[in-house]
Amino acid sequence: MNPKHAIDEKEQYKTESIFIFPKGLPGFEHLREFKLQEHNELFSIFSAVEEAGVSFITVNPFDFVHDYEFELSNDALADIDVTERKQIAVRCIVTWHSNREKITVNLIAPIIFNTENLKGKQIVLQSSEYTTKHALWPDLKLAEQGGEA
Repeated sequence: MNPKHAIDEKEQYKTESIFIFPKGLPGFEHLREFKLQEHNELFSIFSAVEEAGVSFITVNPFDFVHDYEFELSNDALADIDVTERKQIAVRCIVTWHSNREKITVNLIAPIIFNTENLKGKQIVLQSSEYTTKHALWPDLKLAEQGGEA
């Protein structure tokens, strides 16, 4: 996956959709239904239907990390019945902080959505240079100090 393969997600699913995660999420295997709701043009809220307290802020990683890319295994694609690239949407979980410099995004475990059949899966990238705490706005500190961005 790379930005060229990112799709216009607004055309693919409504502003609020419920996705089925056949195997749950890592750490939340008992939860199978998750709602993805657009908050604004950058952020979405991803929350468990069965447990209201399980909720995450997510972003389209390609909006923030332009060279972000990874391979999806045939097994991962089969788990959510993906047959074409245009079916795929990607979100990554954000760790929010009151200090914008400390807001991070988990690039090592993207959430993959099949926007046609409304199935999803979170994958964990192996042997990757990405981290769980990638700065969402890495150039923010430089810009505020007057450095080159």
